[in-house]
Amino acid sequence: MTLPFDLVIFDCDGTLVDSLDAIARSANLALVEVGHSEGLPRERIAEVVGLSLHEAMAVLMPDTPDALRDRAVAAYKHHYARLADGNAFQTPLFPGVRETLTALRARGITLAVATGKSRRGLERTLLEHDLQEFFAAFMTSDQAPSKPHPAMIEKILDATGCLSGRTLMVGDTVFDLEMGHNAGVRTAAVTFGCHGRERLAQARPEFWLERLPDLLPVVGIGQEGR
Repeated sequence: MTLPFDLVIFDCDGTLVDSLDAIARSANLALVEVGHSEGLPRERIAEVVGLSLHEAMAVLMPDTPDALRDRAVAAYKHHYARLADGNAFQTPLFPGVRETLTALRARGITLAVATGKSRRGLERTLLEHDLQEFFAAFMTSDQAPSKPHPAMIEKILDATGCLSGRTLMVGDTVFDLEMGHNAGVRTAAVTFGCHGRERLAQARPEFWLERLPDLLPVVGIGQEGR
């Protein structure tokens, strides 16, 4: 049986790792540092997860000077790295992530990551969970324009030699799904991440995943002989 996809691209935060609490904590420390008196609710910060830091701060801090946003970005990076290095928060894998990646790779499917994290941040996460061996390529916010621009996926396609028609983008935010559509690839929405089902539905994903192992039948694994 020929599988329908040669390449599966994953978002990171909210798709592979449960990092919203860490992101919200670091973002609020940064916002308070640059003058936001009380920070923002966790739910508000969840709305911008997936964007690059500069794009996210532009949404969270509208009508503020670019210089102040730049300070907030630098403060976020400082606080996230400090807290991560001090084991002040956890960013656990979602259930079934390692098993799903193992099954996909065993069937010869190429795996990649497209994330709003910086390269340093992604490398920290992959090393923390010993995931680096699974991925043939990755693109981060300091290597390509922010989602939903299609450049991250386009660069991954170039790097892997895979075709857009045989590629699937998996993510938990509308930015992931819109990026996928903009790049001409099919998309799968996970329902356990940062954006709720109602918001995700606006981006018209082709597939829905209640848990990451639900991806296996989508790509044809376990359906042989049916």
